[in-house]
Amino acid sequence: MDNVSLFFSIFNLNGRSFVLDQSMIFATVPLIYLTFLLVFVLAIKGGIREKKAFLLTVLALPLAVLLIKTIHLFFFEPRPFVSFNFVPIVMESANSASFPSRHATIAGVLAFAFIYSKSSWSLLFLPIAVWIGISRIYVGVHYPLDILGGFVVAITSLALAILTKKFLGKVFLRI
Repeated sequence: MDNVSLFFSIFNLNGRSFVLDQSMIFATVPLIYLTFLLVFVLAIKGGIREKKAFLLTVLALPLAVLLIKTIHLFFFEPRPFVSFNFVPIVMESANSASFPSRHATIAGVLAFAFIYSKSSWSLLFLPIAVWIGISRIYVGVHYPLDILGGFVVAITSLALAILTKKFLGKVFLRI
């Protein structure tokens, strides 16, 4: 199944269930903010693993933004609702790029940082990242490859953040 066919397979599920529609709308917009809030709470109240995950996210998120901006310099994919002329469930700017998904990237950075730090909270953050990714397709603002691309950018920026952390540790702490 190609990217567009898979997009329409997921997008065409909307309108069939009020509960599913509302849960996808919740996941595509407010859930990312609630996830950030939880990460901040865990940075303050959590254990050492959660604090390490928080620090990785602080390093990785700016790197993710730089990677996304670099990708946009060379590649611009219009959003599905622009390409196929329909109204999405949740409005996004028609002028912004579809690939890679910023929401999937951010959710991926959070989830993968907690996985890398071996936090038990990763069991919550990983399904949230997947839910956010699927919801962005469901509401009509991203293709499946945009979500996959967002997760790849998340992993790449997290790997760069880990390398940066190790480099800074060697330079400043002489470890």
